[in-house]
Amino acid sequence: MSANTPDEDRVTGGEGLLGQGSDDIGDRVHICIGATCNNNCIFCMEEDRAEREATVGAWTTADVLKVIDANRGVREILFTSGEPTLNRSLPEYLKAATAAGYEVIGVISNGRLFSYAPFAVGLLRAGLNNVIVSIHGPDAATHDGLTRTKGSFDQTLAGLRILSGLKSAFSFKLQTSTVVTSRNLPKMQALCDLMTPLAVDAHAFNVMMPDGGGRTHLARLMPRYGDVAAEFARLIPEIDPVVAGRMALVDIPYCMTEDLPDAVRGYVERYFHFEPEGAFEARAAAAGVTKTGDLTDEDSLYVHEALEGEGATFSKVTRTFQEAWVKSKRPECRGCRYFDLCRGVWKAYTDRFGWDEFKAVRK
Repeated sequence: MSANTPDEDRVTGGEGLLGQGSDDIGDRVHICIGATCNNNCIFCMEEDRAEREATVGAWTTADVLKVIDANRGVREILFTSGEPTLNRSLPEYLKAATAAGYEVIGVISNGRLFSYAPFAVGLLRAGLNNVIVSIHGPDAATHDGLTRTKGSFDQTLAGLRILSGLKSAFSFKLQTSTVVTSRNLPKMQALCDLMTPLAVDAHAFNVMMPDGGGRTHLARLMPRYGDVAAEFARLIPEIDPVVAGRMALVDIPYCMTEDLPDAVRGYVERYFHFEPEGAFEARAAAAGVTKTGDLTDEDSLYVHEALEGEGATFSKVTRTFQEAWVKSKRPECRGCRYFDLCRGVWKAYTDRFGWDEFKAVRK
């Protein structure tokens, strides 16, 4: 969810939508500052809002500034979790990240507060140069139904239009992020058409992750990967070629996207973040993971007590490490040309749909 950069993890080795590192740690640090959210997305991975408020609320302003300073040299910083724009300290964090020398300074947002032009201008002046706006449908019925928040579509679209208009005055990258579900999959072409007149640099279509709310509502929201790939293969020739040239379908196993143009096929996302010591173990235990006692800091994928904050101690966790607990491969995968690149398939997905649709792509 960041700027276009050469991405060694991408199948084609070309430009990746989101700044990725070529190892399992990555060159992007996420900082969770959104303890609350003014949407209530049904598929949100942070389904437990009280838990999110407690975990993210454990951060003080001093803690956030310490992480910003301690990770100088990392290429990209992304403010995330809940709705980051609701955090009144965000302008201060953006200025600190600018002073620390981060090349890409981003936020992932539902975009609603960007519908107020002075607010958007203030963040851009503070150093924000990468804005990722989540939009989940081409109309209010679809988007508001998924966000479970009436009026959210109108504000998000207004925010995108404000940001699009500011591209001529400020140097920043504007991206959209759409969670693909069984509800909005039939409306992807209409969403692409809606985006055509906007000055958006990249569109990421993330297939819903069966985690958090996505796991709770998996039976009625999770699309089959084969259906997603087939629909995108159908719509790409039908939409504006400019939009097609800046889109990527992600969070879907590579073996399922062989019929898509290489430029559209997704990437392997690499990043790391910090969270209160013990928080990851608690979530893993709640999800039924029984091996939390085996957690180690091998290869820096998970580091206990990595940061001593003002009010708490924080561990360092990479996405690579997190997904190792919730994804799996089967023996047949070993002969696939994507074996080393692929993280596997969500266990919750194969528990519901099985493995029949996955075929190893021979080298």
